[in-house]
Amino acid sequence: MSVAAPVARFFWPLERKLPLLIAALLCAVVGAFGWLAHGELEHAFEAAAADRLVAAAHRMSALLVESATSVRKEGAAFARDPGIAALLTDAVAGARDSTLDGLSGLQPEATRGASRALWTPDCRRITASGSLANSPALTICPSRASGAPHSYGLQPFSAWGDSVMYVFVQPVVRASDTLGFYVQSRAVGGGSSARVLAGLLGKDASLIVGNASGEAVWSNLARRVDGPSAAAHRGVVEHYLPNGGEQQLGVMLDVPSTPWVAWAQMPLSTAMGGLYVPLWRVGVLALLCIIVGAFCAWLLSRHVTAPIAEITRAEEDFADGNYARRVTTTRRDELGRLILSFNLMAERVQAASRERQSAQSLLDEVLSQAPVGIAVFDGEMRFARVNQAFAAISGHPSEQHPGRHVSDMMPSMAPTAQSHIEGVLATGRAVTNQLSRGSEGEGSARYWRGSYFPVRGPAGEVTGAGAILVDTTAHVELEAQFLHAQKMDAVGRLAGGVAHDFNNLLTVISSYSEMALQSLEPQNELYGDMQEIHNAADRAARLTTQLLAFSRKQVMMPVILDLNRVAADMERMLRRLIGEDIALVLETGAELGCIRADAGQLGQVIMNLALNARDAMPNGGRLVVSTADANVAADFVCDSVTVRAGAYVTLSVSDTGTGMSDETLAHLFEPFYTTKGSGLGTGLGLSTAYGIIKQSGGEITVKSVLDQGSTFVAYLPRVSEAMG
Repeated sequence: MSVAAPVARFFWPLERKLPLLIAALLCAVVGAFGWLAHGELEHAFEAAAADRLVAAAHRMSALLVESATSVRKEGAAFARDPGIAALLTDAVAGARDSTLDGLSGLQPEATRGASRALWTPDCRRITASGSLANSPALTICPSRASGAPHSYGLQPFSAWGDSVMYVFVQPVVRASDTLGFYVQSRAVGGGSSARVLAGLLGKDASLIVGNASGEAVWSNLARRVDGPSAAAHRGVVEHYLPNGGEQQLGVMLDVPSTPWVAWAQMPLSTAMGGLYVPLWRVGVLALLCIIVGAFCAWLLSRHVTAPIAEITRAEEDFADGNYARRVTTTRRDELGRLILSFNLMAERVQAASRERQSAQSLLDEVLSQAPVGIAVFDGEMRFARVNQAFAAISGHPSEQHPGRHVSDMMPSMAPTAQSHIEGVLATGRAVTNQLSRGSEGEGSARYWRGSYFPVRGPAGEVTGAGAILVDTTAHVELEAQFLHAQKMDAVGRLAGGVAHDFNNLLTVISSYSEMALQSLEPQNELYGDMQEIHNAADRAARLTTQLLAFSRKQVMMPVILDLNRVAADMERMLRRLIGEDIALVLETGAELGCIRADAGQLGQVIMNLALNARDAMPNGGRLVVSTADANVAADFVCDSVTVRAGAYVTLSVSDTGTGMSDETLAHLFEPFYTTKGSGLGTGLGLSTAYGIIKQSGGEITVKSVLDQGSTFVAYLPRVSEAMG
């Protein structure tokens, strides 16, 4: 809207002022009266509800005190019974059974719903009876419970499933000796409790009991429910809002001589029932008065100000961009001529606006459909406009950019972009084909190639800058993958060639040393030296085997395999290799698909990855070897490794070790690369695993975080054939 619109609304015509003034006065009077009446009525209704809640809470507290007293008396009498002492001290099984039979009739009729247990001081449960015999309250020794021996007597409520129970613990003492413990457990509620609750509170209100401190356990005497904080002020009516519920009025009282509290509550709407009936009637009457007064005032002013008001409204609509607005008139006086002049001006402006909108629509369509990011900045490097492609690059909707600084919307690439924009604004010359690097998500790198150019005003002065950005992340990643693949292929060719030539030499050394050993007696002084030569040749042959595996030139014997069986066969050996301070967890996938590979070489992969994980956990940790089926819907790239879409069986080896840096990850699978000290490793373990997986037609990826651990995942193609 234009600047003139607020002024037009401020100087309202009399046609509007008079009815609105009368309506405002009536509203003020009625509102003041209603506010005072509402406050007094609300206070009176809340006070009445508070009296009802306090009375109900006191009555419930008295019932709980009575019940607690009955439980204490019954428990003390039961503990003093000579049969209990005999039951706890008699070690003869037959005598104990006869004592139990004799005590079965001692249970009072009023407490037949309770469950009981007897415990010896050394935490042997002698007997337990009742529906709660297997509850936690009757299966935990009282002398080992939290707070023992101070937790004797009546205990706080505890939850068991949807039920709430409480426990009474009574030591069985003879002279100064504690013979054991009598434990009684009761479930809160029942039919009689529900009837008492209905008689106390009536409809819509509720009464619940809970713990005064400690665990928040509440019951409505029928089942477990949510309740308020036990830290509420005692005896004070408070407003309480349950989770996802209705506003309540409630009061909390301590139950004397127990660890319990009673809470009475009723919905605020119930407490205020009937409050709004008189207020509603007054409001309806006042509204009728306001409507009648406003209508009378409107009729009075309409004949005087209606034509001028119509022109004013048309001007406001015109200022808001409604160029099709016209004013109809049949007058022939000066006011009629003014209306005709207004209509003619509106037609000319509407024609010019259509031409401008057509050009603007074409420009908007070009910017919207452009496949590259385009942005315009003002002289303060704030966004003036961006297209959808640029919004996709920044990660924010296009409508959020105007007025925001480049550092607010693109912090990762702001330093580079800001320096280029500053140069364009200062020199007025364009800067083209500039590569920028940023980050996205959890630090993943993004690359853009951009050009920056000046935006000039009517007089040729630089008023801002424009930017065109193209996301080249995929191109840069493909280039990095190509270079990595070239490097690994070159290293593999070199390793394979060296391994073949070296293996030929080792064959000669091993053969001649074997013949020499056969021709020498063990007592000969040269026999030991020749044996060392033969052993060294064997070790070197194993190294060449690893090099051939990396270069994918090792002879394989692929068969249809169940990867779960291969992993299970390796479990016992892995436990010996990794040591007792590392927990090994084997998680095999259910109904796992089959693969085609060499079982021995896959076992070597698992062993090499496990040994690498062991070395990363010098102080112990957790090693997880898992298998699973995986369906890759689309190609994805992980650390320069491309996993093609398809059906796979995955082998995952995860540890909680020291993790690896980005520099280590870049050289991880290169032969002879190791971070261990001299003599502690050949650097061929992971490169061998890499070569075996690649030769099996799969891929292997790794993710690692310093001080958190590493995860290797091998993707092996799943086959449809079943194992023979």
